[in-house]
Amino acid sequence: MEGGSALPVRLLAGGLGVVVAGGLLALAGVHLAARSPSAAPARGGGGSRAAAATPAPRPTDDEILRRARAIVAPAAPPVRLVIPAIGVNAAVESVGLDAQGRMAAPTLAADVGWYRTGVAPGDAGNALLDGHLDWYGTPQAVFYNLSRLRPGDSVSVARSDGTQVQFVVDSISTVSFDAPDDRLFTASGAPSMSLITCAGGWDQARATYLQRLVVHASLAPGDPIRPAAG
Repeated sequence: MEGGSALPVRLLAGGLGVVVAGGLLALAGVHLAARSPSAAPARGGGGSRAAAATPAPRPTDDEILRRARAIVAPAAPPVRLVIPAIGVNAAVESVGLDAQGRMAAPTLAADVGWYRTGVAPGDAGNALLDGHLDWYGTPQAVFYNLSRLRPGDSVSVARSDGTQVQFVVDSISTVSFDAPDDRLFTASGAPSMSLITCAGGWDQARATYLQRLVVHASLAPGDPIRPAAG
């Protein structure tokens, strides 16, 4: 490991597993089906009349149509990832496989990579995004603070059509780099997203970190998809 920097995160989608820097990676997906609670009617005390609640403004027909299209249309590719809790506001690169058949890492330490052969964030199944923990000349890359996320933290994905989709972190796990799993690249079930970076100690002989940090997030409750403006 030259200069205190690590090799990039590289994943291989193939068969029933995901090869990560020469091993298999595991993720136990957790999906939330949360609903926003209905507001209870206000009650007055001591015989006084309850104050009338101010009704929410009714969306226009055009806004209703935009929301419907945003929900049912295939998700557009992601272009930006925002994680307020750890100060991430990063461009998303569309990546495929490298010459070794592995999921390519983003070309810049500040960017996030999205596996374009898989599902897009917001579509059915699990979208996969990876990012560097560190890199040559960059001791703190885009996912350096990913381990600080906690369940309930928000993750926002801006898409190429102007829509935004909101996720909520529901699990954080650290797994061995060679732990097998076949659930990362799912294309069915509730929409979810996994963020992956390196963790653990650096193994000089294997030229890899010995663990992988996996942050899983599900669609936010309520209205998770914001239509494009206009």
